[in-house]
Amino acid sequence: MTMAVTAVALAVLAVCLIGPVSHTLAQARWVRREPKAALVLWHAVGLAAGLAALGASAAVALAPLGGGLLGATFTWLSSAVQGDVFSDIGVGHSLLLIATFALGFRLVGTLALNTWRTLRARRRHRTLVDLVGRPWPKARGGRVLDHPEAVAYCLPGLTPRVVLTSGALKLLDEEEVAAVLAHERAHLEGRHDLSVLTFGAWAAALPWFPGVRRARRAVQALVEMVADDRASAVSDRTALASALARFGASRSLSTAPLGALAAADVTTLERVQRLLNPPPPARLARVGAYVSAVLLVAAPTLALLATA
Repeated sequence: MTMAVTAVALAVLAVCLIGPVSHTLAQARWVRREPKAALVLWHAVGLAAGLAALGASAAVALAPLGGGLLGATFTWLSSAVQGDVFSDIGVGHSLLLIATFALGFRLVGTLALNTWRTLRARRRHRTLVDLVGRPWPKARGGRVLDHPEAVAYCLPGLTPRVVLTSGALKLLDEEEVAAVLAHERAHLEGRHDLSVLTFGAWAAALPWFPGVRRARRAVQALVEMVADDRASAVSDRTALASALARFGASRSLSTAPLGALAAADVTTLERVQRLLNPPPPARLARVGAYVSAVLLVAAPTLALLATA
């Protein structure tokens, strides 16, 4: 496969993934039935879109060198190290290649910066919670904060914390508290914070694309649905629905600190309805999502290797 054909194919794939594919997936109804599979598919869409966009740009920039993409990249880098940046492929193609590297560094750098900020905020909040909160024996790493507002959230990490306020304990009965605990444990065990962090960084790096913003909102909703499902397997789903409804009624939404995952969020009403009327599994959609995820990641990877 020539680099010109590779560039066109990858560019089309990137545009489709960031545009119509993201829009369609964000509007799909089957994701409520298979949120875990949908979450995997979203990760594949994001990874494939990044590979395709960067690969297409690099292929266009290095087209004058001919041959394989990897070989052409090393040839250009060798010339650049020697101070001869523009002679092999010309000024225009060199600038495009530099822009490609800049975009790659922006994506990686934004993820690294967001990760550092989140870890720092999480560490500070964990220290604060340990200082002002009292241990809660019902949950490992549990802390209770004396505050009248009803709030429940978890702080993921190597030393995780599950935090509830005294207001939440007064608001909820024992079954509801157990269901909320199960929900927060599901977040911690599934490391859902990594998904939220990754797509948050993607949206921060590429704020101009509506598809990227849709992806972030969709992933935030899906991790909550996945945690609801895991919690429902070990606790009463109606108790969890009741707890979420009580949080919503008390207007204790969006109060979790940076880096935390709250039991209640902006999708609370939809989640309550889903818990009270659980949709049937969509096995065909689940299989299709996993197969599509593999194919999406494989497509740009194979296209790039085919030009090597």
